[in-house]
Amino acid sequence: MSRDSEKVIKAMHEYIDKYGNEDMNEEQMNSLMQQFMEEYNSNLPEPVTEKTAKTSEDYVELAESTEDIGKAGIYAKKALKLDPDNLDAERILIDCTSSGVIDVLKKYDRAIKHGNEVMKKRGYMNEDCIGDYWGIFETRPYIRLCGAYVETLVDCGMYGRALAEAKNIIHLNEGDNLGMRYKLMHIYSLLEREEEALALHAQYDNSEETMMLLPLSILFFKKGDFDTAEKYLKKLCKSNKDTKKFVKAFVNDDLERYLREISDYGYRLYSIEELIIDMTENSFLIANMSAYFFWANDILNKKKR
Repeated sequence: MSRDSEKVIKAMHEYIDKYGNEDMNEEQMNSLMQQFMEEYNSNLPEPVTEKTAKTSEDYVELAESTEDIGKAGIYAKKALKLDPDNLDAERILIDCTSSGVIDVLKKYDRAIKHGNEVMKKRGYMNEDCIGDYWGIFETRPYIRLCGAYVETLVDCGMYGRALAEAKNIIHLNEGDNLGMRYKLMHIYSLLEREEEALALHAQYDNSEETMMLLPLSILFFKKGDFDTAEKYLKKLCKSNKDTKKFVKAFVNDDLERYLREISDYGYRLYSIEELIIDMTENSFLIANMSAYFFWANDILNKKKR
């Protein structure tokens, strides 16, 4: 969800809190929401600029909209000056001002500690909030910070720590709006944690998603259970019709031409594009599994091993 969408939904929640009540039925609630949208659209806020920015959130918006890293860092500092607990600003500043992956790691260690303190101070570390963090707008910056921390831990090869942090994110946000379950599944596959991988798959209804099935197939290949690896490979082929094409391109070192075709604005689900994105985002597992792909190519072309 974009920051603009978040702003609209947050404003809607504030409007409902102000003008609604707990006794409203569904029809009354829909009417109130429609009333909000009419008023909001008739008085759309002007885009934030350097001259109009006033709040910490305004400066975060400027930082996220610029491609100039230097400017982004300046905006993030201004956001933190106005609100030292703005975790989005803290995350952006780390990415803009760090020198080397270890420096990034140390800064994220401190930021996560600070984020935990902020969540406790604001009362979000309680049973009413745990599991629904993304549904609470005030906790989204913390979840984004934690997600960036997991990526940093993976970049450092600290897979055990990354696994623990990814599990905690899903514990806090069971709906997993950031897709952390995919990163977690690839880490399970790397570490050959079969029981935990299957439990995670079951937790999300044994989904037929590309980024769940491919690492599961790789996991069982790594364990020498070729029948189960083949079972998940064929499930993947059924849900993503480009699997055979991807495997062949991997074996023939011909993925570059497909990579060039992927739009800057996103990739198509259940396509070779998604498989390539999976490989690039989880190269710590997939890039080193040439043996798996030669095996899969044989399976998919019905060759005898």
